[in-house]
Amino acid sequence: MTALLAFVTVAFFGSWIPLAQMLPGVPQRYRTLYATIGNVVVAGIALLAGGGHLEFGWRGFWLPLAGGVVWTAGNYSAFRASEIAGIARAAGTWTPLNIIVAFAWGALLFHELDNFPGIRFVLLAVALAAILAGILLIIGSQDSSSAQVGPGRPAPSARSGLLWAAAAGVLWGSYFVPAQWAAEPAQVSNFPLALGMLGAGLALVLPAGRPPRPDLRTLTTQLGAGVLFGIGDLTLLGLVARVGTGTGFTIAQLSLLVNASIGIWAFHVPKPGTPAARKVIAGIVVAGIGGCVIGAVR
Repeated sequence: MTALLAFVTVAFFGSWIPLAQMLPGVPQRYRTLYATIGNVVVAGIALLAGGGHLEFGWRGFWLPLAGGVVWTAGNYSAFRASEIAGIARAAGTWTPLNIIVAFAWGALLFHELDNFPGIRFVLLAVALAAILAGILLIIGSQDSSSAQVGPGRPAPSARSGLLWAAAAGVLWGSYFVPAQWAAEPAQVSNFPLALGMLGAGLALVLPAGRPPRPDLRTLTTQLGAGVLFGIGDLTLLGLVARVGTGTGFTIAQLSLLVNASIGIWAFHVPKPGTPAARKVIAGIVVAGIGGCVIGAVR
C-alpha cells in the first residue's frame, strides 16, 4: 500500500500541471480557477466519505482557508512560469525553492531545527549549495525561444518566467503555515484549504469581466487537472501517515522528474537533445538531490 500511495502521489503531482497546460488559448487565471474547482470536488467527496463535518472555528476552518488563498496565488504563479519558461525549467526552479522555504518556516516558526545534531547542519549546507547550483544551471539554459505566448502577444523575457517560478516556490512553500498554526489534523483542514483555493480562484477571474466559454474538451481537461491534484493531495496525506512528514514530502518531490520529462519530451521546451535541455536536466537532478536531502533531514 505504501508503494502504491507513493506512486500515485508522484505520478499525479507530476502530471496535473502539464495536463492543465496542454490546450492553448485558456488564460492562466481560468486554468487556476478550473483546477481549484476540480480539487474542491475531490476534497468534498473525501470529507463525506470519511464521515467528517465542518466546524467554522478559527483553528479548524479559517486558518486552513487562508492557506488555500496562498496556495492559489502560488498556483497562478506556477502556471505563468510554465507558460513563459516551459514546465521543465519552471518546475525545476519552484520545487527546490518550495522545499527551502518550507524548511525555513519550519525552523523559524515551528522550531524544527531545535536539537539538530551538527552533521545535519553540514548536510543542510551541502544541500542548499546543490539547490543553488541546480537553479543556476536552469537559469543558464534560457534562450529567447522559451517564451510560450499566444498570437499577437509580445514574447516576455524568458527569465521573467523564472521570477514567476520563484514566486510559486515561495508561496507553495508557505501555504501550509496557517494550517500548521491551527494544529489540526490534515484530514480536518483539507476541505477548508480547498475552499480557500476555490475562493481565491474566483477572485482571480472577477476583474476579467465576462469569462470565456470553454468547449467540453477544454473544460474536462482543466477540471481533470484539478482532480489529479486533489487525488495526489489525498494520497500524500495517506503516505505521510505511513512514513512520516519528512519522508512523505521527500517522496512527493520526485514529481519534479515527471514534470521535467513531460515538459521536455512532450512540450519540447527546451527541445530534447539540445544543450539547453541537457542543462535543464542536469540542474533538475542536482537541485532535486539537494531538495531530497533537505526533506529527509526535516
